Amino acid sequence: MDINSIQALLREKGVDAWIMIDYENKNPTVAKLLGNKMLTRKIILVIPASSKPYVIAHFIDTVFLNEDTLTSVFDIKGYKTWQEMLTLEREEFQGYKKVMMDISEYGLLPRVSLADYGSVDFVRGLGIEILSSADIQQFFSAKLSKHAYETQIDACKKALRIKDEAFRRIKDDILEKGISDEYEIQQFIARRFTEEGMVYDEAPIVAIGPNASNPHYGPSEDVHSPIREGDLVLIDMWAKNIDPEGVYADITWMGYVGKEVPKVYEDRFNIVKAARDGVIEFLTRELPKRRVEAYEADDVARKIITDAGYGPYFKHRVGHNIADDVSPHGAGANLDNYETHDTRELLDGTSFSDEPGIYAEDFGVRSETDLHNDGGKLVVVGGLQDKIIEIMNLD
Repeated sequence: MDINSIQALLREKGVDAWIMIDYENKNPTVAKLLGNKMLTRKIILVIPASSKPYVIAHFIDTVFLNEDTLTSVFDIKGYKTWQEMLTLEREEFQGYKKVMMDISEYGLLPRVSLADYGSVDFVRGLGIEILSSADIQQFFSAKLSKHAYETQIDACKKALRIKDEAFRRIKDDILEKGISDEYEIQQFIARRFTEEGMVYDEAPIVAIGPNASNPHYGPSEDVHSPIREGDLVLIDMWAKNIDPEGVYADITWMGYVGKEVPKVYEDRFNIVKAARDGVIEFLTRELPKRRVEAYEADDVARKIITDAGYGPYFKHRVGHNIADDVSPHGAGANLDNYETHDTRELLDGTSFSDEPGIYAEDFGVRSETDLHNDGGKLVVVGGLQDKIIEIMNLD
């Protein structure tokens, strides 16, 4: 994480400093900057827009901070008592008029809201205006390097191939045994991920129609349903390459166990597809022209589904950030004006899912792809399903 880049962003946004609060390495930005050391007291890490960054730390913790690699970047300012800590803050912050802290409006973005109320209230009590650090946080946590983006492209290619294999496996099961099974197909996909040098945090979702009405239903060894002819099948799968910068592929496709998809399934899928494609059309048009805030994409898809009469059955955000993370849910902006109001910018170099759905009582439908902002140009990296797969017509 480059301090000079942070300071350039602070100057660009017209703020005097970024003030970060941490305790026992709970703030990932602080831990990354200081090296995830054994720090057991409150830490205040400050990056001014134009002067040397500094750390206000208890003297017990300064033993871990007083090393050349850190002191060349940060001044270390020690305190012993809480009164000394507050005095140091007053003295150091007295020239600041406007700062960023790790807060979000109404606390709606938990990944952002890392500063505790008391610390924020103290700084505000000094007469300092406080802005959210949400965009600057994601600049360093969600932007993909060239290599990371390449791993995502490769992961998506593998996931799309394995998806095809899974639907063919369902056909083979039906032809050989007259029946397939959610759990068996889930485990087949998981094995294929491993064979392709990929990892995942949870096994994929394989769900027949009514089970797919629960967005996060997942079969298990104890709870699963058979797949028979006439069933609608949802497969939601996510995995990444084994790589220090590996980025997830996260896709959802629909299949029908038959040779001709019934109109009721086709009609509902087409609504979801229109919402998915509406997001793509909106971002393709708007990203090159202006700052696009993530919630705007949610509004586009949600209006299409609501206008079609299924608004109450669209029960989750349109999409989530995808970054170098342990899960497919990254720390950057989510396409969300439903669960939260995400006003973060869809930054150049970030990726995110586009996955509208309709989850009615009779059956659920979702279509999910992955998108990437490449310098204002929207790139679809996760493939686009045009129609429900007729499983029994597969080669």
